[in-house]
Amino acid sequence: MRIGSMIYMWLSALVLAMPIFVVCAAALNSGRSMFFPPREPTLARFKEFFISEPIWTEALMNSIIVAFGAASLAVLMAWPIAYMLWSSGSKLSKILAGLGSMPFAVPPIVFGVGLGFFWAFTGGLGEMWAGIISHAVLLMALPIVTISIGLQSIDRSHLNAAATMGATDQVAFRTVVLPQTIPYSISGFFFVLVLSFNEFIVIFFVSASSYATVTLQIFNSLRNGYTPTMAVAAITFLSVSIIVFAAVARWGDLPRLMGADPTRK
Repeated sequence: MRIGSMIYMWLSALVLAMPIFVVCAAALNSGRSMFFPPREPTLARFKEFFISEPIWTEALMNSIIVAFGAASLAVLMAWPIAYMLWSSGSKLSKILAGLGSMPFAVPPIVFGVGLGFFWAFTGGLGEMWAGIISHAVLLMALPIVTISIGLQSIDRSHLNAAATMGATDQVAFRTVVLPQTIPYSISGFFFVLVLSFNEFIVIFFVSASSYATVTLQIFNSLRNGYTPTMAVAAITFLSVSIIVFAAVARWGDLPRLMGADPTRK
């Protein structure tokens, strides 16, 4: 039984690794067409994506700006909602948490079309700041969840001890609550970062072709067929995802974030 499980795991890993290997190899083609095995292997496409080709370098910079901006804004918006939900559990906090999580449950095409109309009426259509806000609102549910998990993990006796020693609510928040929830805030930031970096549908509507992220540039480049530079972009997406989730696993409470109950053995 154990041998069968190991064989199944190795086969699953092989199936997952094969398309990744093909894409990585396709990025080494010297020409403008993708072949496997690659013809005249070279790293020129990587230089083109990261350094020499303005279309791709600008798209990469736009993706970085949007992703980091959206992740920062999403965490800032999620914190007061999660804290209010944890500290008071009032009906208002539950309504705000529901509203903040709703965009993530709505189909992206519906949310994207709605935002397109909204930004068109308010004058933000085609502006990068509108794309940042759109992604922050779309993905705010993730930091709400991670920060809420962090707040729920706080031992209330620590707060009671702080109050006994004369600490005010502000001091207790700064010295007890905030330090214990930093890993969960960072995890929420990273989750939004990687999803924003890979998101296509919403940014397609709100950018209105005024600027392009990497995902949009891949779509635009499809008119000229599949090129090795697209494979480089795919490798970049994969690398960012691996780095981000490795960071969450290293510095965040991954078992609790995945739903494990640490009180059960």
